[in-house]
Amino acid sequence: MFERFTKAARTAVEQGVAVAKEAGAVEVRPDHVLSALLADKDSNVGRALGSTASGQVRAALEAQRDRLADGLDRDDAEALRVLGIDLEDVVRRMDALGGRPGRRRGHLPFSRAAKKSLELSLREAIRLGDGFIGTEHLLLGIVRAGDRNVLDALWAAGLSPVDVRTAVEATERRRTG
Repeated sequence: MFERFTKAARTAVEQGVAVAKEAGAVEVRPDHVLSALLADKDSNVGRALGSTASGQVRAALEAQRDRLADGLDRDDAEALRVLGIDLEDVVRRMDALGGRPGRRRGHLPFSRAAKKSLELSLREAIRLGDGFIGTEHLLLGIVRAGDRNVLDALWAAGLSPVDVRTAVEATERRRTG
């Protein structure tokens, strides 16, 4: 499947791994790959969403990473709240004690959701009639997979999954992006 990825799409996946390592994550998640996709303003994703929306989504993803422990989302935080545990307070205390992991070395596995997003990017390329998997197909695959952190970041930027799909479909897709 990776032979069908454009150079920009391969680079985005590699950069997603770097984002995950920088965040001290134990695995590469869809939000890490999305952050990497949004960093390249010249890619098909950058052209489809524009720099303002891309920046807003990236900021929302980074804020989530700062507020929540690795791999947890708002649903997890709410479940813990019901038990009397404030996840954001736990994260603050961990940070104060230096307890959150820093940069991670070595190989990071892809989460089940990230793998599913990559598979869905192939389906999106086929659906759009493209013979390649570009950054725009990765974006659509990530959004279609429905990861809560990704969807929350989109909503925070005022975007819905339908808005993203419409923007990608309205943009001229090039094999370079």
